[in-house]
Amino acid sequence: MLGFHKRTRSLIPVKDLAKYDTVALNEDEALGLEEEMGLDVAEPDVKADRRQLILVYGIFLAEAIMASSLQPQLQMLISNDDYCANLSTSYLRSILDCAYAFGGTTGIFWGYLSDHIGRRRVTLLGLWTMFICCLSMGFATDLGTCAIFRFLSGLASSTIIVTTLTMIGDLSINTAERAKNIARLPLIALCGSIGPIVQGMVSGSVNASGAVWQKFPILSSEITCGSIVLLIAIATSTMLRETLPLQATHLDETMDLDCEKAAFLAHSDSNDMSISVVDFVRPDPISINQFIQAPSLLVLLCSFSLLSLHASTFDVLLPHLGHSSGQTGGMGIPCSWLGLTVLVVRGVAGIAILRVVPRAVEKFGLLKLYRFASLLFPAIYVLTPLLALMAACSAIFVAFVSIGAILIKHALTGGASVLVALLVLNTTPDAFSAGSVVGMMQVASLFKALAVAVSGASFYLSNDFSVATTNYALWTCLALFGFVGAALAWFVRERPSVERDFPSEVLCWETCFDAEEKV
Repeated sequence: MLGFHKRTRSLIPVKDLAKYDTVALNEDEALGLEEEMGLDVAEPDVKADRRQLILVYGIFLAEAIMASSLQPQLQMLISNDDYCANLSTSYLRSILDCAYAFGGTTGIFWGYLSDHIGRRRVTLLGLWTMFICCLSMGFATDLGTCAIFRFLSGLASSTIIVTTLTMIGDLSINTAERAKNIARLPLIALCGSIGPIVQGMVSGSVNASGAVWQKFPILSSEITCGSIVLLIAIATSTMLRETLPLQATHLDETMDLDCEKAAFLAHSDSNDMSISVVDFVRPDPISINQFIQAPSLLVLLCSFSLLSLHASTFDVLLPHLGHSSGQTGGMGIPCSWLGLTVLVVRGVAGIAILRVVPRAVEKFGLLKLYRFASLLFPAIYVLTPLLALMAACSAIFVAFVSIGAILIKHALTGGASVLVALLVLNTTPDAFSAGSVVGMMQVASLFKALAVAVSGASFYLSNDFSVATTNYALWTCLALFGFVGAALAWFVRERPSVERDFPSEVLCWETCFDAEEKV
């Protein structure tokens, strides 16, 4: 008779952890195993998890709406005629993007906090802070005030980005489902663009004769943005449940079928066993210091940081490059059509990511797709100005090439973000460290902020050089960043390994259970 067993340590190589995510059993085999072991395993509440996943998407939508509220501020600070005409506009926009990105670097702290106090509390803190930021930005009337509020908004949004990714990882059953769930995020981020559209409609309908509306011209639009965030915050406060198990749970309430424990108990001589968990020790989260010492994670973060740098720089410079003619190294898209073109292109790219990326991950694997996407970026930066110059005599062909380049770039950027999120979630062996490693991914926001350096340098040098020289210099910088990022992507690994990345003593847990013969 087995009276008591205490498993003090179980070491599994991180590269093999995916094998233990699920047990490939059909319903009859699973039922037979439960009856043989004397277990009453609770059925997973699929509908409840699906509702929680929809709620997580709503939270991500709130962050996207707040992030897109930058456009009304720019239209207030600059005239419509100068929105695409010169590099000073790009420099101005990059300053506000820089402030927002610097606030996003606090995701490291929020990820660490979500592993210790739970995802729900951090999410609610971020949502209500975003609501306050939306209302506060309505009172900003100059660049300095806008930059301060953008920094606070980036700080609040980093909580949402970190917790939504970790909660999607918590709610996903296996790797394939996780890929499908994360692939929806670029399309949801596009839906956040409804914020400026609704804001513009509200601003146009509000009577601007009042003293308050004249003094604060974007207050009405920011109130609209804040109202949407408020509704999502209220729904989240009442419906969102915690996805991180903060306390030990009894076997009768929930149980994750463990391959190692099931195999051990299945070989017992007694057929009548009553098994109950008498102790469960929550594993300590892997510290940020231990993650920093993992070479595979550092290489992944460096690669993604470079990708974020040149992708953000392209977005910052797009109004200027897109407005310039093909003969001067531009893309030949009129300013009045550029916003609508980008919106439609992002929609097409989001649909393509949702349909293609999960299937491609299952067929080709994460690494091949990520390396291929990284290699296509410098190709776009080199071919786009060359093709536009060769076809400068045909405005239609130049526009066709430019729209195709923007489409491929947005598809690659969104797809690469999905792949990096999957690679980062593969880094941690359990849910208790997922928040910390996802928070470390927010370091890439710092490199997004460096896009202000590229646009700033081009702004100061544009008076000394011609428009064509400046544009080709910008394309060259983008191509160089892309080539370095593509080279670094070949050193990325899909999963870390024991001893090389994490010490073996880090990957251990302790569970005590009692097995007694039924009388």
